[in-house]
Parts: sequence; C-alpha cells; structure tokens
Amino acid sequence: MRHRQPWGLWAGAGVCLALFGGLLALVEAHWGPLLRLDLSVDRHLHTTALRHSAWTGSMRTVSSVLEPTVLRVALGVLVLWLWWRGARVAAVWAAACGVLQAALEIAAKDAVARPRPALPQPVSTATGWAFPSGHAMTAATVIPLFVVVAWPHLRLPVTRVLTAVVAAAFVLLVSWTRIGLGVHWPSDVVAGWLLAGFTLCAVTAATDTWRPDQREVDLHRLTSRAAQRVQRDRARRQSADPS
Repeated sequence: MRHRQPWGLWAGAGVCLALFGGLLALVEAHWGPLLRLDLSVDRHLHTTALRHSAWTGSMRTVSSVLEPTVLRVALGVLVLWLWWRGARVAAVWAAACGVLQAALEIAAKDAVARPRPALPQPVSTATGWAFPSGHAMTAATVIPLFVVVAWPHLRLPVTRVLTAVVAAAFVLLVSWTRIGLGVHWPSDVVAGWLLAGFTLCAVTAATDTWRPDQREVDLHRLTSRAAQRVQRDRARRQSADPS
C-alpha cells in the first residue's frame, strides 16, 4: 500500500515560518512603516474603547472566556477523550500541537522581548512581552484542532462551511480583542497566526510521516463507532417496541 507523503503540509510549515521570520526581522529592525501602522491602529481602537464602555466590556469578556488557559484545558480534555476512545495517534498529534505552540510562544516572547503598547488611560493590562500574541496564537492553534477532529462527523457541505466560518470568526474575534484592548500591536497578532500555522502544519506533517494515514484513520474510526452505536440503540428500541 502506497501512503501519501505530506509534502503540502511541510511546504505550508515552511511558508508560515518564512513569513514569521520576515515579520520578526521587520520588528527587530524597527521598520518605520510597520511601527507607524501598529501605532495608528492601536491609537484609533484605543479611542474607540474609551468612548464605548459596553464595547470595551464585551472585548474583556471574550478575551477572558477564550484566554489561553481555558483553551489549553479544553485541548487537554480533547486529548484525553481521544486517548480514551482509542484514537491514540490522533491524541498524540493534538497533544504535540499544544505543547509545541506553548513552547514556541514562550521562546519567541523571551527572545524578542518586545514591550506592549503604552497608551494613555489604558482600558486593560497584561503581563509579559508582546510578540507574538499568546491569545491569537493559542486560539489559532486549538480551535482548528477541534474543527479537524469534528470534520469527519460533518457530512453535509453546508455544515462544514458553517463550522469553518464560525471557527475562523472565533479566532479573529479573540485576536481582535487583544488589539482593541490595547495590550498588543497588530503585528503581534499576525505573528501569532503565523506561528500557529507553522505549528499545525509541522506537527501534522511529522505525525503523518511517523504513522502514515493513521491519524485520519483514528478520526474516521470515531465517526464509524458513533454510527454503530446509533444503529445498536435503534435496533434495541425497535426490538423492545411490542408493536
């Protein structure tokens, strides 16, 4: 049996890493156009946040509900569930994505040591360095993992499209709150997305190289088992019905 090689995933990882490297070079070089764009966007959104307290409160709520700790706990539950259901390769894949994401975030923040925006009358505060955005990177890593796991269960094309759109909206919403609250530069958020893309592509490619096709088999097996359980329950109900 000939297995598909994940060349596309390796290429995707390379593109994301190259784009991140280019953005990092511009940040480290204090490139004027990028700095002016970052500052202009943050100042404009900061003015909006000061004028609209309800909008600011909603951004704080979203940022807190979907903070990295919450998403990582959710990912941990997903990993345990996959392992319990016998999808061992898929569980290792999901766990490796989470571990690499956290490690890259910490390493990049410490290496770049970029200060956060210093705006007058801040509406929110955050600790640690700014580059890349941990909220954006974690959301862009964890939320797509849930979509990939759910994908085989989504039979209708419209359901798949809707799921992908909702997932993308959540990633964008979480990322937007960090800029809107004035705790990140826009380029921090873009850097988080790029590192998340690298994480997902690289870990998936490595997993599919290590155990060809097994990750997809695991995920599709979850669907077939669910269908078998539904059929068994239906058969039991029919046999118990005296009519």
